[in-house]
Amino acid sequence: MEAYHMRLDLCINHMMMRPSIISRREATAAFRGVQTLPVDAVSCAIRRDDLRQAVELVERGRGQQWSLACRLRIPLEDLEPINPSLAHRLSELSKRLSDHMGSVASMERAAADKAVVQYRRLTEQWEAVVSEIRNLQGFSRFLLPPLYEDLQAAARHGPVIIFIASKYLCSAIVVPTSGEPHHVPLPSITLTDLKNLRDHFARAIRQASIMGLKEPRNDLIILLRKVWDKIMLPIVNFLRHDLKLKLSSRIWLCPTAAFTFIPLHGAHPFRTKADRSKEPCLEDLFICSYTPTLSALIRSRQAMKTRVTPSFVAIGQGQPDARKSRVLLAADSELELVQGLVPATVTCTVVSGHAATRAGALEALQQNTWVHLACHGKWNHTQPYYSHFVTKDEPLTLLDIMEKDIPHAEFAFLSTCHTAVGHEETPDEVIHLAAGLQFSGFKSIIGTLWEIDDTVAKHVVEAFYKNIFKNLDGGVMDCTKAAWALNRATHAVKTKVPLEQRLSFIHIGV
Repeated sequence: MEAYHMRLDLCINHMMMRPSIISRREATAAFRGVQTLPVDAVSCAIRRDDLRQAVELVERGRGQQWSLACRLRIPLEDLEPINPSLAHRLSELSKRLSDHMGSVASMERAAADKAVVQYRRLTEQWEAVVSEIRNLQGFSRFLLPPLYEDLQAAARHGPVIIFIASKYLCSAIVVPTSGEPHHVPLPSITLTDLKNLRDHFARAIRQASIMGLKEPRNDLIILLRKVWDKIMLPIVNFLRHDLKLKLSSRIWLCPTAAFTFIPLHGAHPFRTKADRSKEPCLEDLFICSYTPTLSALIRSRQAMKTRVTPSFVAIGQGQPDARKSRVLLAADSELELVQGLVPATVTCTVVSGHAATRAGALEALQQNTWVHLACHGKWNHTQPYYSHFVTKDEPLTLLDIMEKDIPHAEFAFLSTCHTAVGHEETPDEVIHLAAGLQFSGFKSIIGTLWEIDDTVAKHVVEAFYKNIFKNLDGGVMDCTKAAWALNRATHAVKTKVPLEQRLSFIHIGV
């Protein structure tokens, strides 16, 4: 275990000295075996029956890019009354480091080399201030990796299930609302099986996309049955019989490595009982959400304590430059549909056509608490940070979104393609558009795992908003109802929307 901890330290320290997000990812890729390091370390802890340490290692090794970036945005309201001088110094250095990260990528070579030296000097100053803060009473663990008792706050409203896939084992760790974590072995599945399953899903979804609505998705059904039998059934049995979790309770899925490419929420037995009733699937039993890390979920919940007057914006670009993307015939009608469903008590604006530019979309994201996006989403296989939303002029990239800090943001519905899928080579970095919006401040997000058809997606959109705006408490929109509303919506549109399209939509966050 000591060797795994040391290697994680070396990897993180190496990345910290890189002055841009892109160069950090390149530095990570240069480390031999770093892609499997987090899950290998966790597997070692599981084999030693140290589940608390396993949970801590998952958090430490997964989403390192987001964790490092979050260090520069740490709230300082607890520190300011104790030592305002240190709080000010850390805030100033964090801002300067953030500014440097955004500027180095666009510099000439000589200027960039000089900036790298300056960045490392600033990093050393920042670390010195952090060390001073840790000497204060009550701040000894300031910005240190969280312990299990800290991470368990992620399970406050329902258990978090962490899926581990390594060459040593495939398992799940259930973090309950209280008490110790639980290990659920998955002996019927291996890492090779998961990789094959991923490839088979990709093939089945491509095939389904050219089929008619009424044609049976037999290949997809077989695969979802495997996910149920080999992966989710042991976990469901544990949740129901050991944890005594009530039906329709919320659960959060936190997949690692090869599990990140499997639509776990879609697990389904597709069988009939002796009394001719259908066996329930995962989403019949529980309300499923995803979270990239436990800390991301905790941060989102903490940020919910401060809320502003809600406002809603629907952003759409159905007719981008013809050289960039095809026309989305249903985009404008989707915006009209959404606008008509937003409560009359809430300020609602639409940004579309020539106004839906990169700058226009960014401004709308920053000025509103609830956002609906209907446009093309492009996943960049080579450099995931260049994944983007297609606007009228320039692409709105993941990097653009990450640079913004929008603490009042609450909810985003991404009615676009490929917004919640990570990179095959670095799945545990969780680099995608939905994660970028969560980092920038959005607490609750609907994203997509693959391509969606805008002409049928609007049925999901309509059913979703009808549910989330139903019976508002005091007329206040509540983004914590998004997972439930998506669950209800996908059940309601089964006759209108094919299986693979319903399966693409997932909920991330609170």
